Amino acid sequence: MKISNKAAYAVLTVLIILSLAASCFFMNTKLGYHEDELLNYNLANSPQLLLEDSVKNELSSGKPMTPDDIKGYLAVSDNNRFNYGMVYQNQIVDGVHPPFYYSLVNTVCSFFPNTFNKWLGFIVNAVMMAAALVLLFRIGKRVSGSNLYALIAAGGYALSIACVTTTIYLRMYAVLTFFVLAFLAVTLRIYDRKNEVKIIDLVLMLVTVTLGILTQYYFVVFAGLIGLVFLIFSIKDKHIKTLVKYIITAVAGAGIALAVYPNMLMQVLGSDRGVGSTGSLSIDFITVFTYVGYKLLTYVQVLSKDMFLGQQWLFFLCAFCMIAAFVYFRFVKKQKTPRKAWFLIVPGVFYFIGIALISPFNSDRYVMASMPMLSMIFIFGFIKLVNLIKNPKLHIILPASVLIASAIGFICVKPYYTYGTSTLYDVKTKDVLFVGTPMQEWNKNLDKFMLYDTTTIVQTSMNIDGLVDEIEDFATSRGVVTNGKIGSMVDSFIDSGSGKGDAESKENNLKSTTIQTLENNSTLKSKDKLTVYISRLADNKAVIDYIQKTLGFKTQTLIEADKSLEDYYNWYDYFVETESYCNVYEFTK
Repeated sequence: MKISNKAAYAVLTVLIILSLAASCFFMNTKLGYHEDELLNYNLANSPQLLLEDSVKNELSSGKPMTPDDIKGYLAVSDNNRFNYGMVYQNQIVDGVHPPFYYSLVNTVCSFFPNTFNKWLGFIVNAVMMAAALVLLFRIGKRVSGSNLYALIAAGGYALSIACVTTTIYLRMYAVLTFFVLAFLAVTLRIYDRKNEVKIIDLVLMLVTVTLGILTQYYFVVFAGLIGLVFLIFSIKDKHIKTLVKYIITAVAGAGIALAVYPNMLMQVLGSDRGVGSTGSLSIDFITVFTYVGYKLLTYVQVLSKDMFLGQQWLFFLCAFCMIAAFVYFRFVKKQKTPRKAWFLIVPGVFYFIGIALISPFNSDRYVMASMPMLSMIFIFGFIKLVNLIKNPKLHIILPASVLIASAIGFICVKPYYTYGTSTLYDVKTKDVLFVGTPMQEWNKNLDKFMLYDTTTIVQTSMNIDGLVDEIEDFATSRGVVTNGKIGSMVDSFIDSGSGKGDAESKENNLKSTTIQTLENNSTLKSKDKLTVYISRLADNKAVIDYIQKTLGFKTQTLIEADKSLEDYYNWYDYFVETESYCNVYEFTK
């Protein structure tokens, strides 16, 4: 069935509207934040960085803070509207990501100064994902040569949990997805022109490479894999002039990005998010080998949730069908895989596997940008299989299956990062006390603290016994032979809050203990009731006894217990799903 360009774009518009409507629905139910989402607003909007020691010490000093004090860390002030110099400097201090995405967030927030709102970050993601879906359709059309097939593929991703999760996670990964697809689209466009590449194509590539690198460094991995496919086919077809122009333009884009933000070299080569993310390979071989297996299964779990109704068996079944189809068409039907399909397969599959192996955390965010390509690979593969059916009327099976699967997915699978199960937003008292450790667990709860008249944050060195053993047991029960290395790493984080675990860090930790300031806090002593957050990393019993003795409270009632790490196969899921990292109590006299 042929569909005209006009009709195709009309259908695509409907798909984009439906996708954004689904994202808006889940965004509306979102009640709570991943800690990095709150840091996202801080890095984009405030010169007072939560990651700086001076700010951390001030926050946990035991001095009471008002909602406006806390909002100052997350909302853009009148003095910092459109302050891109501040945004740039913040990324240098943070030392992890480049500045372009944060500049976009600052731009949107600058129209609403002194306001902290989840929808402001969502605006950036929604706009970029809408544009990304247009690009995905155009990529699908170039690969398949069919508006219908491109619509089915674009719709399969647009109406997936993967697309919604990417859109509602308030970080740079929706923007990264856009630039990855933009690079793929312009590469296919240049490939189609053979030796007749136009200046506009090179300009588009230059801008895409520059802004892609300035958004997230993983863009370079995608660009390298896509460029590798282009290199091989260009040499094979002897399109050397076009290849030279392609390479020069890409290198020029990278050079411009480096000139704009020279700190990227240090961040890529020295941080635990760049080359440093492979540091785990220094651990014992058996630990690395078993941990790699665990990581791969974790990412299969992520992919299954995002694209296969949360059912791993369904992913493995579909993957088996794709492999069987490849073998059948290649060796039985003697049909080669179309060249343009490799522009999807190589970056989509190899990026997913590579990032699954080297990513610093087992998190869906690191593979979000590969999801559109993986979705398109599966759908185009099934289109190939369905076309074996001789009766054209039965070809409706695939688009119908995509729609049914999407509906089931939205009903049965809850996207990551929505939260909304906590009772902590229904505050019981006017004031809150937070007792944390050097791990700065308060950064997960800043939005909740703005619901109280006053917030007091203190830090304790009374850490829980047995947490290291809990982590070791967690890893061991999932097939990782730890040899005590994971426990040692966790222990160093708990001791120093930085992972260094050296004597200087531990000494600084002891100096920053501020729970003793409660002894002179007459304001809290005068309260008849008080909400108290106690970190799961702290010794809850010891802290409760200390608060009762120091502040004069007699009883405490558990409001909400922290989630158990054992409830999750992937320990990152704990960090995604938990609301506070704390056990929360109401103390009364």
